[in-house]
Amino acid sequence: MSTPLPSASLDPKKLAILLAALVATAPFAIDTYLPAIPAMARDFGEATHAVEVSVSTFLIGFALGQLIGGPLSDRIGRRPIALVGLVIYIVTSAIITTVDSAFSLNVMRFFQAIGGGFSIVIVGASVRDLFDGKEAARMFALIAVIMMIAPLVAPTIGSLLLVWSTWQSIFVLLIVYGSLMLAIVYLKLPETSLMRRRHPGPVRRVWWTYLEVLRTRKAVGFMLTHAGASAVMFSFVTDSPFMYIDFFGVPQAYFPYLFGANVAVIIICNRLNNPLLKRLECHQILKIGTGIQLVATIGLFIATNVFEPSLWTVVPFIMFSVGLIGLTAPNATASFMQYFPYIGGTATALLGTIQFATGAVAGIVIGHFHDNTLFPLTVSMLGFAIFANLMVHFMADAKQTESPT
Repeated sequence: MSTPLPSASLDPKKLAILLAALVATAPFAIDTYLPAIPAMARDFGEATHAVEVSVSTFLIGFALGQLIGGPLSDRIGRRPIALVGLVIYIVTSAIITTVDSAFSLNVMRFFQAIGGGFSIVIVGASVRDLFDGKEAARMFALIAVIMMIAPLVAPTIGSLLLVWSTWQSIFVLLIVYGSLMLAIVYLKLPETSLMRRRHPGPVRRVWWTYLEVLRTRKAVGFMLTHAGASAVMFSFVTDSPFMYIDFFGVPQAYFPYLFGANVAVIIICNRLNNPLLKRLECHQILKIGTGIQLVATIGLFIATNVFEPSLWTVVPFIMFSVGLIGLTAPNATASFMQYFPYIGGTATALLGTIQFATGAVAGIVIGHFHDNTLFPLTVSMLGFAIFANLMVHFMADAKQTESPT
């Protein structure tokens, strides 16, 4: 059953733009500095892979920030958690401009990500406060397509800043963007948690609400499907500077175009979601998306490990392997969130924690087994695509649509 917006004073499109801009703090923090990783490594006098680890470090901190921030947002509200997170994000971005080693970078990226996790965890919860079912899926899709502007332009912005300045200017940009979002959230974001009944029980039991999520087997199936499909993307994001710049010798200035091609497919898949929702249920679209993603990762593995790797054969497989997240993410999220009308913050936190923690593990494993070939990357992408398909077919079952909470 779909529930309309409960307050006429809230424009769903304007709210989607605001929430998407808030979510964009994460892709800006990750994707803007990707072209700068080789330059940062040279500046620190360390290997590229030592700096690439900061992507995984960010994902771990991002997961932890959501894990802590989600339940707190259920108790004290969405706005306060977002505001605290943005302050942390701004301060740590400023400190990163002064670091002089990969170790210092990793430490500060971890804390920067905790702030980002606090900010972003309220987005899914806010949508859940206001919408159910297919309406929620449409809202998530609208937020996603707006948000995709960030990863589309972020590497280009990073490359341009490197041409005119140093890598530190990238983090100055993050300070400016974080400050802008702090002002907008403070002035414009409504407290959506007031739209639903707060979860009962004393504050000291806030962390026990995670057990309510984990006991819901079908919801966990959707959560793990989302984590697996997302890990395919995060595997690529972590190793993309090596793949394109080091392995294939692509000039740094061209990196944003190759990266942006993936985002273009994400947007196309995302826009296909609304017409598909008129004919199919969320879980059916999710199965289609994960299935196509699996075929693409199989093709990528064969193209890079059976035949001689070629940029022109690899890029199309990468585009579909990564781009299908535009179809899987909104439907997995909506299918998962339908079970938790009163603990949306906790549910969003666990969903995000598992998603980004899995992505971090993928990056760490790729880095550990890196042998200057594409084998570790393609094995990781294929493995997580298989995992996503196993979860959606054998654990997630959307036939039961009633919320258990």
